[in-house]
Amino acid sequence: MNSVKDINKSWLSTDEAAKYLGKTRNAIWQLVSKGLLIKRKWGRRLYFKKLELDQLIENSLI
Repeated sequence: MNSVKDINKSWLSTDEAAKYLGKTRNAIWQLVSKGLLIKRKWGRRLYFKKLELDQLIENSLI
């Protein structure tokens, strides 16, 4: 179950981004390869800005 902390996160991992968008990890990578989504790397992990995911939804790009 999601907590309030999870809902208010600004940055999501690849798995969290996929779940948030209702897509697969592969679909996330396709968005990145098409230049529709920017990935950021911290250490050995990749993160996506939740605001940018919301913009994809609002602009119907997914």
